[in-house]
This record gives sequence, structure tokens and C-alpha cells, in this order.
Amino acid sequence: MIIIRNREEMKRFYFWRLGILVLVFPLVLFAKEGLKPAEVIIGLGAGPAQKKDGSINKELKARVEKVVELYQAGLADYIIFTGGETGGGCEAEAMKELAVKMGVPGDKIFLESQAIDTITNAKYSIELMKEQGFKTAILVSNPYHLVRAKWLFNAYPGLEFQSAGARSSKNLFYDISLISYEALAWFSYIFREPREKLKPLTTP
Repeated sequence: MIIIRNREEMKRFYFWRLGILVLVFPLVLFAKEGLKPAEVIIGLGAGPAQKKDGSINKELKARVEKVVELYQAGLADYIIFTGGETGGGCEAEAMKELAVKMGVPGDKIFLESQAIDTITNAKYSIELMKEQGFKTAILVSNPYHLVRAKWLFNAYPGLEFQSAGARSSKNLFYDISLISYEALAWFSYIFREPREKLKPLTTP
């Protein structure tokens, strides 16, 4: 257990996380999956759900495709799509619509439509898991995002999370832009203290 006593230690902690993220990025991006069955697959949203031309966000689409792939492979019987209105419609609803078109029965999908960021993705998805009695889940997002997402989801004890990466592009420059975004997100946590927002969830 890591104990952070003051803001200076918090800054060092998050800079350390940033350094690890940069170092392990190639390993995370190209890592092979070794998943075991879980009770539910959680697809993390990406906004905006739709572009101005009406086409679906390619990050969102890639995540749904990965979720459906895992579902059809029999790795879980249920799916949670998490993501609220962040521009261009509700992320979770857009994800469900696409998944149903790809053959997933609608009654196998739960929607979490309040989340506006990864912190609230974790908060509200875990609340939904508790309501449904789920103890194990597979998180699906971009490989670089999963490092941060899994860290947040693991704030709640007694639940088990695996992760599976979904790549929307094999363009190196695009990958670099997304890893840069992740670096900024980690940096912002120096000031936001994200796990403080999850404290109500840390008591089983």
C-alpha cells in the first residue's frame, strides 16, 4: 500500500506513474492477451460519440468491436457500456446500438450513461456491478488508456478486473497523440486526487 503524506509526495507519485507509462507504452501496445472468463465486459466510452458528419467516433467503434469480439468468444455473458453525454449524443447508447447491430442481444447489455470521464466511468460502472452482483470484469479501451482506467477501477476492493486493448489505428503519430493525452491526464491527477472521488466505493 502506498501512503502519500503531502502534495510533494503526491507529485512525485504521479510523475513516477508518468515515467512508467512512457517506458511500458510499447509493451502495453503490443502485449498479447491472456484473458480468462469473467461475469461482465465493460466497454469504456470515448467522446464525442458522433462526429459532426454523423459518423461514429472511431475510438468508440474500435472499443465496441473489441467488446463484441470478447462477448462472442464466450468470455462473459453480459456487457456494460459506460459513457454519458459528452457531445454528439450519449456514448453508452451509441455503443449499445452498434453492438446490437453486430449481433449482441439487447437484453445482455447494461447502460451506464452518467459518466463524463474515466473517474466517473469507474464510479458508476462499479455501482452497476454491485447492483447486478458482478464480481469480475474485463475492461475494454485503448491500450494506453487501460493503464489509468484499471488503476482507478482497482480502487474498489473485492472486485477483479482484467483488461483488453482495442486499437483504432496503426498510425504511429496517432498513437503518439493519444499517449500524450494520457500523460496530460496523469499530470492532471496531481491536482484532482482522483481516488478521493472513489472513496465512497472503498468500503465493501
